[in-house]
Amino acid sequence: MIFTNLAFWISDQYNIDTKMAVYQGMDRDIFRSKKEYDGSIIIQIDKVLEYFDLCNEVRVIIDGSPMRQEILSYNKRAARECILNCYCHRDYSRKSNIKIEFFNDRCEILSPGGFYDGLTLEDALNGLQSFRNEKLVKLLFKLGYIENYASGLTRVFNEYKRVNLVPKIRTSLTFFKITLPNINFKAFNHQDKVNGGVNGEVNGGVNGEVNNRLDNWISDIVIKLTEPRDADIIQAIGNNPGIKMKELVNILTLKYPKINSNIISKRIKIHNHLIEFKGAPKTGGYYLKKQDQLDKQ
Repeated sequence: MIFTNLAFWISDQYNIDTKMAVYQGMDRDIFRSKKEYDGSIIIQIDKVLEYFDLCNEVRVIIDGSPMRQEILSYNKRAARECILNCYCHRDYSRKSNIKIEFFNDRCEILSPGGFYDGLTLEDALNGLQSFRNEKLVKLLFKLGYIENYASGLTRVFNEYKRVNLVPKIRTSLTFFKITLPNINFKAFNHQDKVNGGVNGEVNGGVNGEVNNRLDNWISDIVIKLTEPRDADIIQAIGNNPGIKMKELVNILTLKYPKINSNIISKRIKIHNHLIEFKGAPKTGGYYLKKQDQLDKQ
């Protein structure tokens, strides 16, 4: 069967995959996790957006107000625009991969092919557009993925302007790369220094401002635990009272890719003097016991 280019790109036979990776630190030396998605670019888009959400760490602030405050490391609207731009405007004649890479302080999103038909970055930020893949753009518009109004890059910069941060763009004839700053990096990094490195680098918001959200006696217990995985489980529950098993798995798999609900359940049972489950099986969640409860045991 002979496909048009567009039909080939959205078919299961499309054979250039999207690569995603989470690294430890600021460089590419140590992988925490990685994914590759191939086949139809529609399926790739859906899977990439889903995994991006999973990798988008949350910092939780409990400051005495009725509702806890959750701050995503990367603005969701901006990230979506950047990811969809990759598929709309990449150069499909190049066999290179779209790459989305998470570092401690940033996320780099790289697409094969630079600006098209003489367009410049300044032009794009002023709302001008050129079409390398016009029929694909129209299809993604019809499917509800994009607005097709040349407002994507402007929206990205506006979203980050709200938090006094600026994305960086590098472009050439062969690639386009946008770097999104981690909104929570300074807060996470400051807390690591406060904790003296004891708590380590725990993903999914686990390491966010532990001393502000856990009592000193819990911090002492975490420090005394010899199994880092157990400390991370306890901190995750302490940071997110009422957390469900599915959420625990999502948080911990970023650091421990092979962990699952069965492993976590066994570790919780071992530390049932610290952890309790409250509520109905389907709607309840895990909590850390209060110090007065421990004193009675």
